[in-house]
Amino acid sequence: MGKIKKAFHKMSLKKSLLVLSVFCLSLVSVLSIVTILKCSDIRQEILDTRPIIITDYIIDDTNRNGTENNNGVTAVPQKYTHGELTKENQVYYWCITILMVSLPIAYIVIASFMVAKLYYKWKLQIPLEHLKNGMYHISQQDLDFQIPYTSNDELGQLCDTFEHMKNEIYRSNRKMWDMLQERKALTASVSHDLRTPITVINGYLDYLEKSIERETLTSEVLQATIKNITGAAGRLERYVDCVKDIQKMEDVEMKKDNCDLKELIAGITREFSALATQKNKQFNVQNLSKTAFIQTDRDMLLKILENVFDNALRFSSEKIMCSIKEKEEYLYFSIQDDGVGFTSEELKSATSFFFSSVTNGGNFGIGLSICKILCEKLGGGICLDNTAEHGAIITIKIKK
Repeated sequence: MGKIKKAFHKMSLKKSLLVLSVFCLSLVSVLSIVTILKCSDIRQEILDTRPIIITDYIIDDTNRNGTENNNGVTAVPQKYTHGELTKENQVYYWCITILMVSLPIAYIVIASFMVAKLYYKWKLQIPLEHLKNGMYHISQQDLDFQIPYTSNDELGQLCDTFEHMKNEIYRSNRKMWDMLQERKALTASVSHDLRTPITVINGYLDYLEKSIERETLTSEVLQATIKNITGAAGRLERYVDCVKDIQKMEDVEMKKDNCDLKELIAGITREFSALATQKNKQFNVQNLSKTAFIQTDRDMLLKILENVFDNALRFSSEKIMCSIKEKEEYLYFSIQDDGVGFTSEELKSATSFFFSSVTNGGNFGIGLSICKILCEKLGGGICLDNTAEHGAIITIKIKK
């Protein structure tokens, strides 16, 4: 029975319904034929109980071989009729007749019911319950579920499509959630960091106002105060420009073209080597990739590499190493320096908006956050780590 259900489970909806219907129809046909024949025999047996009334006969005084019959004469019936059945036998006869007609009809009704029940139970019930349960979870905004139904039939394909749709919704919602979190972080950072230069400007303006009231404002004090206000205003302007840069990076559209990887690597080797030489540092490249061409936005990839290399150039002591590897459908650019490496706080938050620490000199720190945005737009991501020699290593992952 288990093997039959398993084979039935793998059939398409149309084929499984056809097989089940043919099986039940064949069973109904056999039962109907057996029932009709059996009822006919029983009816005949009942009819045979009727008395025979002879209405005409002839006298035969010879046996069948033409010799004289020593036992006397024989009456040979020529015409006869059947008498009536007893009331009891008449009831039996009509009951059997009704059964002979009604049982095949009952077989058809029962078989139709069984086809519907078995078809629903074996083919429809489980996937429909999974789909109903999945729709309930989605209506409750709960995407942490799976549809375990697997089959080659149409409902199995529908469940696979539903699972794929759920995963896409989950990824989309997750991406939207991450974007909202980043927006919140950006808003919080803007609210916090804008407050400082604004407070400084307001403080100096208040100082000027009080100095005027006291008539203690001298040209030296005025010049120093204006200089400080100008510095705070410049910092505020640079901060606003950084916000604009991030918005531009989020809105930029990737233009993926066929890019010659060897030519790209040769270009960054020449450019980065020249920049490293100006700082009296070494730059080496190790290319372990075998792919000749990749589908990517060349300009955006160069922007990422330039930002990461600029960080490595600032913090390296003597040399910078860039290695290019590939795995499956991804390409990895790892840029490693021999500096002090990342602190635990930097490893956790260096790609966040406007992250600043003692080691980055108080800069706004949007370079790595922009790299993160661009890497994700190129189908990959960015990873920060420290090497065994305590240097920093940043790995850029993009789709080939």
